[in-house]
Amino acid sequence: MISRVFDTFDRVLNWTLALIMAVMLVVITAQVFYRFVINDPLDWSEEFGRYLFVWISFLGSAAGVRYRVHLGIDLIEKLVSPTIYKGVVIVVHMLILAFLYVIVTEGFNVASVVQFQESASMHIPMSWPYLAVPVGCILMAINAVRVTVEQVWGVGALHDEEND
Repeated sequence: MISRVFDTFDRVLNWTLALIMAVMLVVITAQVFYRFVINDPLDWSEEFGRYLFVWISFLGSAAGVRYRVHLGIDLIEKLVSPTIYKGVVIVVHMLILAFLYVIVTEGFNVASVVQFQESASMHIPMSWPYLAVPVGCILMAINAVRVTVEQVWGVGALHDEEND
């Protein structure tokens, strides 16, 4: 049951990233076309592309935590016993979760401060681009807990090997 929920979570995150990247590719390609072929650049495309890139960065970081592609503590795993390594994993992930908690709370605070400010060319609330930070960090926290459970307790129900 929980495996299906996390599989769906992973699929939704991965498809969302793919969709945002595709939209960004179309927007930036259109900007290049309009700027250099038609000689009439789009006034909103650079800003929109930048905001999409911010969302890709934070959502991609959440996926990176899930698939363990960030810098890790692999060397420690080779140098210490499995029991000590499990303790190190727990401590490191608790520190990561504490850091993410601060980022999430401050991210929502900043987003609420800028909610009435409009972006320069698209005229959308600036809270939309700023929400990438807390949303991405919440997803990172969820995946950090998953990775910790899998590494420390070896719970295979949270992770299907065939999806990696």
